[in-house]
Amino acid sequence: MRHMFSALVLSTAAAFATPAFADTALPATPQDNGGAEIVPNVAPGDEIVVACAPIEHRDANADVRVVLSISAVPEQLSPGYNKVLATDEEVSKYGVKVRIPDVPDLPDHTVNLNVYVVGQKTADCDGGHLRVVGRGVPDFRHDLKPHKVS
Repeated sequence: MRHMFSALVLSTAAAFATPAFADTALPATPQDNGGAEIVPNVAPGDEIVVACAPIEHRDANADVRVVLSISAVPEQLSPGYNKVLATDEEVSKYGVKVRIPDVPDLPDHTVNLNVYVVGQKTADCDGGHLRVVGRGVPDFRHDLKPHKVS
């Protein structure tokens, strides 16, 4: 079950990470259904992988940072901050694996994922939009049988 969940998370990450590839002929945002953007759902604690050319071509001592910026969606209330720095990250040769931060009021917001590579050459890549959803707490009340008192 854990492997299936990991595969699902990685496939979701691949779906939104494609806009970050600078050397491909893909559009800037994933398109489907007549031009509507596909916005994947992620939850705090989920791991995603972002791959882009600036990460692959970075200097040996370059600093890689992943930032989630709150998108201005009219029906969403502001959480009280504009950006969140994802600090739980693993940088590899071709990409960065990062955990969605668990910060107050982030769930139920749409964020823009940006990766910044700072070194002798500074570059960035746009990872597209993500919808952060809350982790549901299991409701076991339906499993309880009523207890009759005589």
